[in-house]
Amino acid sequence: MTTPTTLADRLRDLAEDAPSHLDGAPLWDAGRRHDRQRRVRALAAVAAVVVAVLGVGATVAWPGRDASPEPAAAAFSDLHLPRMIHAPDGWTEGTDEAGPPGVLAAVSMSTRIERDGLLGSRRSSSVFGVSAVDGSTRFLDLRGASADMLGNGTVVLSPDGTKVGYVRYRGEEVVGWAVYDTVTGSTRFLDDPEQAVIRGTDAFEIIFSGDSRYLLTNYSPSGSDRAKDDELVVWDVETGEATSAESQGHYWLPSPGSGPSGVVWSRGQRVLRFDPESGESSSERLPHDVVHASYGPSGELAYVAWGERSRDPWRLVAGGRDVDVGFEPRTVIGWRDAGHVVVGNLRGRVAVVDVETGEARADRLRTDTQTMTPVYATDLWANDLVPGTRPPPADDPRRTTVVAGVASATVLVLAGASILWRRRRVPPA
Repeated sequence: MTTPTTLADRLRDLAEDAPSHLDGAPLWDAGRRHDRQRRVRALAAVAAVVVAVLGVGATVAWPGRDASPEPAAAAFSDLHLPRMIHAPDGWTEGTDEAGPPGVLAAVSMSTRIERDGLLGSRRSSSVFGVSAVDGSTRFLDLRGASADMLGNGTVVLSPDGTKVGYVRYRGEEVVGWAVYDTVTGSTRFLDDPEQAVIRGTDAFEIIFSGDSRYLLTNYSPSGSDRAKDDELVVWDVETGEATSAESQGHYWLPSPGSGPSGVVWSRGQRVLRFDPESGESSSERLPHDVVHASYGPSGELAYVAWGERSRDPWRLVAGGRDVDVGFEPRTVIGWRDAGHVVVGNLRGRVAVVDVETGEARADRLRTDTQTMTPVYATDLWANDLVPGTRPPPADDPRRTTVVAGVASATVLVLAGASILWRRRRVPPA
């Protein structure tokens, strides 16, 4: 029998010398149970400390999504377009994590940074939306979208700001379209069941109808790549039903326009309208070749016309006469009301024009992202512009891994040191 140094050593030696008939005695069993319980409680205490430290570390490293609710459904008068669009921080959450953003004032694209493995990251160009309520930004996780292929003309926002339409690609081939609902978060895929790959869409920009109900596309239902075999096809974004608005046979693509209902487009000096619900169509001939035509809330027509000669600047025609807006207009952006139309160019210059008097009031829209020209919810021109909101910096989620790893290692070291100290502790004499 060795010289006992601790109480544990003494008890162990006594157990070795004890008669075998004591095994299973109540007192002996009670002692063994007590020893097991002590070990379990010690392990539980260490586990609790580990969980607590990890929880604190994760909270410090990643506060998580703001627990405040999404902006409540706002009155139309509370929805605004920003004069300045700021790109979100690259680490900003997307709709998969943060949920749908609600009514949007604009969509554009910027660089997004996402986690790759534990400590890695990857960058890509991604679509983001700007809230019409509070100006906050959020990346849009669009189902079936190919970020490398999206850009001007392939991502559009509905006039009311509640739907984002986009082209779906597989590689470099178009396979269909989709519409993301910014309020419910649902996505409607628009597919031609007869066409696995969509043909005849080259250089055509998709566009929503003025009432946000339809998405206007151009492709060949027969699957032909010949120039005259494509058609103007209108999709009901609620049902997914497709209707042909203009049959094949035209060499040039149509120039899409806008109106309070149905779809509008132009060819040469003719402006055409089609109502998908009734199937009725109409057209009117104008004295100029039309670049972009738009009908106002009460049926007023304003359009951007080609110059008389190839080098002449484009101009706005509103109220039946040419209007000088102080710059060369490129498109009719929207209407403030029945008497005021908004026009703009590709550099952010805009003008609100009084259709009756021809008076033009200049303004400017800006953005700090160069990836894609912003697309605005044109209905919101009825309200005043606001300055815009600069997004706050977002948290790098990799910090959670680092802090959690350090915390785990620290706890394990402390737990090991505690156990070693207990084993080596000498009881007082």
